[in-house]
Amino acid sequence: MAEVNPGIPVRAGLITVMSEDNTWADSFIRKFQGNHAEAKKALQQLPGFEVISRDELGRTYRQMATQASALRAQGMQVLVLYVPDWSWSSNAVIGGVNAEVPVIVWSDAHPDQNGIVGAAIVRGGLEEVGVKCRLVHGLPSDAATMEKIQRLCIGISAATKLRNIRIGVGGSRSMGMYTAHVDPSSLMSRFGIDIDGWEQVEVLRRAEKIPEAEVARMLKWMHAEFGSVEAKPEVIEAQVRMYLALQELIKEKQYDAVCVKCLPELPACHTTFCVAISLLNDRSDHRGPKESTVCGCEADVNGTLTMQLMKGVSGGPVMFTDVLKLDYEKNEIGMANCGSSATDFARSRKDVHWVKEGLQEFDWKIGGACPQYMTRAGRITIARLSRISGEYVLLITTGETIEYPREKLAQINPQHPQSWVKMDCRIEVLLENLRSNHIHFVFGDCVEELETACWALGIRPITLAKVHTP
Repeated sequence: MAEVNPGIPVRAGLITVMSEDNTWADSFIRKFQGNHAEAKKALQQLPGFEVISRDELGRTYRQMATQASALRAQGMQVLVLYVPDWSWSSNAVIGGVNAEVPVIVWSDAHPDQNGIVGAAIVRGGLEEVGVKCRLVHGLPSDAATMEKIQRLCIGISAATKLRNIRIGVGGSRSMGMYTAHVDPSSLMSRFGIDIDGWEQVEVLRRAEKIPEAEVARMLKWMHAEFGSVEAKPEVIEAQVRMYLALQELIKEKQYDAVCVKCLPELPACHTTFCVAISLLNDRSDHRGPKESTVCGCEADVNGTLTMQLMKGVSGGPVMFTDVLKLDYEKNEIGMANCGSSATDFARSRKDVHWVKEGLQEFDWKIGGACPQYMTRAGRITIARLSRISGEYVLLITTGETIEYPREKLAQINPQHPQSWVKMDCRIEVLLENLRSNHIHFVFGDCVEELETACWALGIRPITLAKVHTP
């Protein structure tokens, strides 16, 4: 089994279809009901999967319409249509239309049944009317079949989870980044995503009112949790207050993800969002375990959207960083961002030091703080959404992070969290397809899931093939 987060939540609907004519003997009906039970059990055993199903077979037009509508109302993210034998495609089609999510047509593979005959006509009928679907042939007891279904379900659910989410954007376009800015109406019509704006001064206002006891509790936790806290106490306290205030705003506004402008104004009037961005993307804080909340920097909505999609296929957290150094001889890239990297990417939090921000191009009022660390070693999947003449594409590639000694931090900026990646593709190929300073990655191999999500969303994936390098 490829390395993927085993706890990714997927809500899969399941309907087993069967021909509606009355010539079938009762023994066949009982057999197909048994197939349904086997398929349901196999799906339920996939880590993180919640299976919602009506246990009656979908035999008639009305049954299929009703069942699919009911599963949709229960919030299914992907529909699995199990096809044990010949079936009427018209009934499956109305089910797929009412489901309003992409469909996996799962063909039974028992040697005494004709699942592929029914599955082929069902798949063809669905595509005739524009329902996105994929065909899988195999038994519930076959590990390769279940892995294929798992990856398809994760990719499709990551795409459908984007519907109805709300991204809160703090501030306006940052430093002229066309690649970060979006048209909110276009994003709603294209993906069903709402973009809601808020001003960063709102977080600063709320930060002043955070109770002293809560600030003290978090400061005590940071000193105990991390390797060191070296930035000035007034800076760390200010950034802790911004984190707690931003959490409050997210809860009140019911945001699913956020991004903040931060630069270039905030250093001169207060301090930066580095603590807030890092710990929002992490999976725990001073209150204990929590869900990673995607937070991008520099008002990068496309980056935040990329991260939310990657969280859907990996479980999170997702890295937010810049491509900064290119080592052609080693085929390695050095990546860093001023401070917006989740600390979960370090080998441990004891390897994270909160140090003084080192960016010299800004005027600082009180200074800043950065989570200084080197990303731990491991296989990663890299991605970034971009637009070409208004149409979205997703760059996808892979590599392996190398945990160099801390001394190597000086090659970029010794204060910043950094990742050095041995690329699977040649650097020259990456450059041909790099369309943003910001890029994102997660641990593990989720290329297939991201490609499936692109298919479900109508986005063109640009997957850079692995090329063995010296």
